[in-house]
Amino acid sequence: MGNKRGALIGGGVVVLLALAAAVVWFGVLDQDDGTASSAAGDDLAVAAANAFATDWMAGGLDKVPVTKASGDINARTFAITAGLGSAAGGKPAQVKVNAITDLPVAGTQAADAPARKTAAVTVTWKIDDTRSWTYDTNVPLVEKAGVDDADPTWLVDWAPTVVHSRLTEGDTLDAVRLEATRGEILGPDGKALVGLRPVVEVGIHPAGTTDRTAAAQQVAAIVGVDPAGLVDRVTKAGADTFVSAVTLRREVYEPLSARLKAIPGTVFREAQLPLAPTRDFARALVGTTGPATAEIAAASNGRVAAGDTTGLSGLQASQDAVLAGKPGISVRVVPKAGSGQAAYVLKDFPAQPGLPVTITIDPGIQAAADQVMASAPKPAALVAIRVSTGDILAVANGPAGADGYNRALIGKYPPGSTFKVASGLTLLENGLTPDTPVDCPATIVVGKEFSNAEGEVLGSVPFSKNFAESCNTAFVGQSRKITAQQLADTAAKLGYRKVDIGVPTITASVPVTDSETEHAANMIGQGKVEASPLNVALASASVASGRSVQPRLVIDPAAPEPTLGEQLPAGPIEALRGLMRGVVTGGTGTALAGIPGGDVSGKTGTAEFGTESPPQTHAWFTGFQGDIAFAVLVEDGGFGGQVAAPLAAQFLTKLAQG
Repeated sequence: MGNKRGALIGGGVVVLLALAAAVVWFGVLDQDDGTASSAAGDDLAVAAANAFATDWMAGGLDKVPVTKASGDINARTFAITAGLGSAAGGKPAQVKVNAITDLPVAGTQAADAPARKTAAVTVTWKIDDTRSWTYDTNVPLVEKAGVDDADPTWLVDWAPTVVHSRLTEGDTLDAVRLEATRGEILGPDGKALVGLRPVVEVGIHPAGTTDRTAAAQQVAAIVGVDPAGLVDRVTKAGADTFVSAVTLRREVYEPLSARLKAIPGTVFREAQLPLAPTRDFARALVGTTGPATAEIAAASNGRVAAGDTTGLSGLQASQDAVLAGKPGISVRVVPKAGSGQAAYVLKDFPAQPGLPVTITIDPGIQAAADQVMASAPKPAALVAIRVSTGDILAVANGPAGADGYNRALIGKYPPGSTFKVASGLTLLENGLTPDTPVDCPATIVVGKEFSNAEGEVLGSVPFSKNFAESCNTAFVGQSRKITAQQLADTAAKLGYRKVDIGVPTITASVPVTDSETEHAANMIGQGKVEASPLNVALASASVASGRSVQPRLVIDPAAPEPTLGEQLPAGPIEALRGLMRGVVTGGTGTALAGIPGGDVSGKTGTAEFGTESPPQTHAWFTGFQGDIAFAVLVEDGGFGGQVAAPLAAQFLTKLAQG
C-alpha cells in the first residue's frame, strides 16, 4: 500500500484512538456546520467510508466506487429518500463514520476471497427548520485488489439497508405531516368566537349509484352547488373515489340529511373545523382557512407546506403563525407496492397545538352590525369602537352575499363631509368659534368653482349652522385660515393615519399640498383625502374621548391593557362635540334624533367619486353614542343623511334593545 495518513474531511482531522481485535474504532468529530464528520486512520477502507459519507451529504453518490451489484446508488438512494421532503433535499444533513469492523469471510475459498469490512455510521436528516432525525446504520465495504503494485480499492457494497437498516428492496421513506390542532379566536370574555365546530362533508361514492349524473344533479340542487361542475367530477371519478360536494355546518346539514341520504351513492364524513358562531359573523374580518397553495408555502419560509390547512384571509391569515401551531411529522417506511404490507413508523415528531388569539370584538355588537349590513342596499361597511379604550367592537360588511371583501378596513374612499370633523377641529383650534359668522354662498371659487349639494345657500350664519347643514362653500372659504400641514396634523391625531391592529388595513391619506385648490378640496374630504370606515370611526372616537384614540383589535397577552393616546385640546374638542350634536338635532343627521340609547352626535358625508355628471356619491355617517363610536359607509349610496344615517340608527337601536 501507499503512504497511510489521517484523512482530512470537513475541516478536521479525526485521530485513530484504539485498535482492538477485528474492530477499528475512530473518534467522532461532532460538527454542526453541515459538513461530514469522519473517521480517519491509515486504512484505505477508512478513506472509502469517509468519502462515501462526504459524497452522500453533498447529494452526489454517482462517483462513489461501488460493487457491480450495487447498481446506480445515486438514483437508488434518492428514490428511497425523496419522500423526506424539501428540507432534506435528498441528502443527509450529517453523516458520521464511527467505526470500521472487519468481517470474516466464510467458505473453502476464504483465503482467496476479497476482504470485507463494515463502516458503522450515524445519519442525520433535516426534516424541517427545527427538527432532525438521527439513527445508526452500516455501510458494507469490499476490497478490490490493485493491479500490479497499486493499492487495493475499497468499494461500497450498497443495499437499501445502507440508507436505513430496516429497509428492503423497493421500500421508500416518507415524511407525513400531522396537522396540529388550530388555536381558537377568543372574545374579550375568553369565550371562543371562532372554535372547532362540527361539520359534515357531503360526497358521492360513484360505485354506490347506477346513475352518476342524476345523483350529482340531485345533491347539487339540495346543497346549492354548481350542478355542472359536480356532474363533471362525479362522472370522471373512479368507482371507489369519494367525490366531495360541499362541507356544511352540522346545523345546516341536519334539515337536509333525510333528502340527501335518500339519493343512491351519497356518503358523509363528519369532522370539526374552526368556525365562527354563524356563517355571517364578522366573516370578512375573521377570514377563512383552507389548503395552502404552493405560493403560500413558498412565502412562509418553510413554516407551511403546500396542502397544510392555513389561514387564507382575515385574522385567520394575519394570525396564522400563532393559530396554526406546528404540524407533527411522522417518518415512515412505505413498503414496495404490491407487497401487501402496511407502512410503519420509524420516528414521530408530535404536533404542537396552535395558541388562541384574543380579540376585542363584542359578539352582541358584532351580531347587530352584521344584521344591519345584511340589509344594506349596496356594498356597505360598519365599524364600531369603544370610546374609552379604543377596542374595536364590530367590523361588518354587507349586504348578504358580499361579505368576502373587508371594505371596512381595507376599502379606501373619499370621506366627503365626514372629514369636516377634522377640518372643523382644525378651524376651532385656530380661532374660529361655533358662533363665528361664516358665509355659505351657492358657489365659491378657489382655483376652481366649488358648490353645495342641491344648490344650497345659507348666507352669513354661525359656523355651527354651516356645520350642521354641511355647507361646502363655508369650509372652502375658510381654507385660507389654516395651512395644509395644520389640517394633516390634526386629522392624523383624530385617526387619519396608519394603524396597526393585527390584520390588514389601509393607510389614510391627507396630503400636505402647496396647491390652494387642492387644500380647499381637502377641507371637505374630497381632493386627495382617502380613508377607510375604520379611520372615519376612529376620528369620532377621538372626539368623544378627548384623546387621540389608539385602536386595538388583537389583545397582546403580554400587554393586555389598552393604550391611551395624547390629550386633544379641551376647548375646541368640547365645541366640536356640540357641533356634531347639532347635526343630529337640527341638521343633516336627524334620522338619528330620538333613537333609544341616549343622545347621538355625528356627521353626515356625501363623497363624490368617478367621472360621471352629476358625479356618483358614497353615503357616510359617523358619530358616537355614549361609549360607542361608529362609521357607516354605503358605496355609491347617494346622500349620507338619507342612506347611511338610517342604517346607523338601526344599528344603535338594536344595541339599545339588546
